[in-house]
Amino acid sequence: MSQSPVRHLRDASFFRDLSPAALELVAERMVPRRFPRGKILFRSGEACRGVYLLVEGKVEIYRSTSDGREHVIHVETPVQSIAELPLFDGGSYPASGRVAEDSELYFLSLDDFQRLYQKHPEIADAVIRNLGRRLRHLVTTVERISLMSIPARVASLLLEQGQETGALKDGTSFLLPHTQRQMARLLATTRESVARALGELRSQGILRQEGRAVTILSVARLEAMTGTD
Repeated sequence: MSQSPVRHLRDASFFRDLSPAALELVAERMVPRRFPRGKILFRSGEACRGVYLLVEGKVEIYRSTSDGREHVIHVETPVQSIAELPLFDGGSYPASGRVAEDSELYFLSLDDFQRLYQKHPEIADAVIRNLGRRLRHLVTTVERISLMSIPARVASLLLEQGQETGALKDGTSFLLPHTQRQMARLLATTRESVARALGELRSQGILRQEGRAVTILSVARLEAMTGTD
């Protein structure tokens, strides 16, 4: 890891709106950590200890049901802050976080964050804007799972991933960041259902796929499947 996380902070939505001086203040208090695949960072219901900044690897945010099943709410990829919501309301972690592959993170304790937040309004403003972006993403996730058919969920996720990679136009390719099993957990369905939906998109000429390399042949038709065209 580098000695200072400033260069990573600039890439994270949670901190990117901060001035260079404010970034330095935050960076001075962040502690580098490495975690192996499978490490639990925090569990739903635990008291908040601080916020993480993921700079390499992946972290799954998930909820467990009473019968032991898991639903992955989101898979965090670099560079992204993790577990920031409880920093503000004083509550516990609303979901669990698990390292999905060997990862590098920085940790900012709750006490350090609160001191920075209270003394530097610029940091508070940037954080509030990021929470707004997070809320919009959560609304989209809830809508996708509760209102859409399986093919529509897969289409919606592909549109989101295409947009995130800058490849949301006809004939442009990108690599799927998730396996079919991971997609199924994100979409609250089975891997077989995801595979069938992808096969349907290919047979209709909406999508071309070679392994995890995907080409959206018609953005308009993919959007039509979700009802957002």
